[in-house]
Amino acid sequence: MTKNKYQKIAREIVETVGEDNIESVSHCATRLRLSVYDRKRINDGEIQEIDEVKGVFYTGGQYQIILGTGIVNNVYEEMNSEHEFTERTKNEMKENKEKGLQRAIRILADVFIPIIPILGATGLFLGLQGVIFNETVLGFFGMSLEMIPPEFNTIVNILTSTAFAFLPAFITWSAFKTFGGTPVIGFLIGLMLVSPELPNAYDVAGGNADPIMVLGYIPIIGYQGSILTALFAGIIGAKIEKFLRKRMPNALDLIFTPFFVIIIMLLISLFVMGPVVKAIETVGIDLVTMFIGLPVGLGGFLIGFLYPLAVMTGLHHMFIIAETSMLAATGFNPLITLAAMYGFSNAGVTLALSLRSRQAAFKTAGVSATITQLLGVSEPALFGVVLRSGMRALFVMLACSSLGGGILALLGIQANSYGLAVILSPLMYLYDFSQLLTYIIVGIATFALAFIATQFIGVPRGEVATENVSRHKVAEEVKETKNTGETATDLQFAATTDGELLSLGSVNDPVFSQRMMGEGYAVEPKNDEIYSPVSGTVTMITDTRHAIGIETDDGVEVLVHMGIDTVNLKENVFKIHVTEGQKVSRNEKIADMDRDVVASLGHESTIITVITNTPDKVDSFKLKRLNQVKHGEMVAGGDLK
Repeated sequence: MTKNKYQKIAREIVETVGEDNIESVSHCATRLRLSVYDRKRINDGEIQEIDEVKGVFYTGGQYQIILGTGIVNNVYEEMNSEHEFTERTKNEMKENKEKGLQRAIRILADVFIPIIPILGATGLFLGLQGVIFNETVLGFFGMSLEMIPPEFNTIVNILTSTAFAFLPAFITWSAFKTFGGTPVIGFLIGLMLVSPELPNAYDVAGGNADPIMVLGYIPIIGYQGSILTALFAGIIGAKIEKFLRKRMPNALDLIFTPFFVIIIMLLISLFVMGPVVKAIETVGIDLVTMFIGLPVGLGGFLIGFLYPLAVMTGLHHMFIIAETSMLAATGFNPLITLAAMYGFSNAGVTLALSLRSRQAAFKTAGVSATITQLLGVSEPALFGVVLRSGMRALFVMLACSSLGGGILALLGIQANSYGLAVILSPLMYLYDFSQLLTYIIVGIATFALAFIATQFIGVPRGEVATENVSRHKVAEEVKETKNTGETATDLQFAATTDGELLSLGSVNDPVFSQRMMGEGYAVEPKNDEIYSPVSGTVTMITDTRHAIGIETDDGVEVLVHMGIDTVNLKENVFKIHVTEGQKVSRNEKIADMDRDVVASLGHESTIITVITNTPDKVDSFKLKRLNQVKHGEMVAGGDLK
C-alpha cells in the first residue's frame, strides 16, 4: 500500500469525523483511537465505508477505528503529518469530557501501550536465556555452565535486566508525553527514582540492604519495580511543568522550569508519595496474587471469563498496570496467562463459524480473522465474526476461555513477560520446559474445544440455509400481512431482482442489519439484473457505482446498495443504466452487477434497499414473508408520516 493510499484514508477519516470534532489522536496495535468532542456527529456507516476500515466502536471515551496491524501506524502518521490535534488540545481544550473510569482507562492505555514492546522483547530474551543456560540443553551439545564465556553472560544480563531495572524511567517518560510535559524531563525523574545512590528496592526487600531513614521514620529507597510511583510522578510532574511554563518568563523558562519540576518531583516522590504509594501497590499485588490463587482455579475461571468482556468494552487496559507491577515485583505475570486463553478460544470459534458458513464472503473474512487472531490481533474475529454470529457463539467463546484460564490457574502456570499472544505466546514460557509444555497443551485444547463446541450451535446468524430455517426467519423484524398481494399502505416497494427476500436484520453487514441507515429489505439475487424498487428521481450514483439513490415524489429517499462491502471493488462489476436527475419507474432496470466477479473477489451480492430518511418520512414499515420473489413483485410497504 502506497503512502498516498494511507494519506487518503487519513483524510477521509478526518473529513468524516470532523477536524473540529477531534480532540486528540492515538493508536494501539490495531485501532486508531480518536478522543472526540461529540460522538453523535460521527456517521459509523460512512466511516466503515472508508478503505481498510474493518469496524468501529465507541468505548472508554474514545471512538476507535479498527484498521489492523501496520495499517494503523501509517494512517496515524499521515494524520499527524497534516494536523496537530495533540498540540491543539493542549492549548484550546477547556475541559476534559471524560470522567472517572473512562479517563482512567484512556490514561492507562496511552501511558503503558508504548512500553509493551520493550517488555515483550525482554520477556523473549529471558525465555531464550532460560533455554541457553539450561543444563540439559547444554549437556545435549556436550557443554556445561562453566564453559560459557563471562563476556557472553554479561551481554545476556544486559539484554534481560535493563528494561526492568529502568522501568520507572520509561513510565515517567511516557506519562510526561501523555500529559503534555517534556518527555526527557520525565525520563530523568524516572532515572533518579532508581539511582544507584539509593538502596536498591530488591536488596532491601531481600534483607541485603537497609533503607535510608530520614528524621528517624521516613524510609528512603530506590523504586525499582514501583509502577504506581513512577506513574504518579509522571502525571504530577507534567502538570507542574505546564503550570510553571504558563507563568515563567520566557528568558528563564528553558532552564528554570525543568530545574523546579525535577527538584519538586524528586522531593515529593522520595519523601511523601513514594513510601505511601509503594505500600498501596504492594497490597494491590498481594490481592491480585491471592485472587489468582483461589482454590480449584476459581480465579482463573473468572479472569478467563471476564477478560473477553473487558476487550469488548476497552476495559482490558486496566489489566496492564497489574501485569506490569507483577512483572516488576516478581519477574512473573500469571495474569496474562489466564487472559491469553481468550485468544485461543476466539480463534477456535471464529474458524468453526467460518467453515460452517455457506457465504463466500463470510467464510473468507472469517478465515482471515482467524489468522489475524492467531497472530495476536483479536478485534476482526471478535467484532467481525463472533459477535455478528449471535449469543450462542459468544457464550461458547467465553466458556472455553474461562475453562482454559481455570486449568492454567490450577496448575500454577505463569508467563515471564507480556505483549505476545496466541501462537507467539508460548515464547513467554521458554524459561521452563514444563511451563511451556503445559501452556501449549492447554492452549491447543482450548482452541480445539471452542472449535468443536461451535459445531453444535448451528449455522452463524445471518446465514442462508437450504432448509427452511433461513435468515429471513425473524418474527420480530417481519410483519406478515394477510393480503398475499400488495400491502395496503401509502408506499409500495418492489423486489429489485429475482431471488430470495430477506429481512434487513439478517443482512451480513452491521450498518444495514442494525438499521443504522434506516428501514428496508434485501434480496439474494439469482441473476445480474437490478430494477428500481420505487418510482422517482435518481438523486445519486456513487463514484464506485455500487449504490444508487432514488427520491420518490413524496420525498422518501431510497438507497439501492448492490453487494456487501463492494465500495472498493476496482474491477468492472457494475453497469449503470440511469443517470442522476433521470426519472425512473418502479421495476425499471437501473443496473447490472456481475455476480460471478463479486463472488470471485470474496464478496456477497445481496441487493439491499434502504429508506435513508425513515425516521422523518415512514411509519409502520411492513415486509411480506416470502421465500422467493420476482423483480417488480410488491414485497414491502409503509405509511407516510
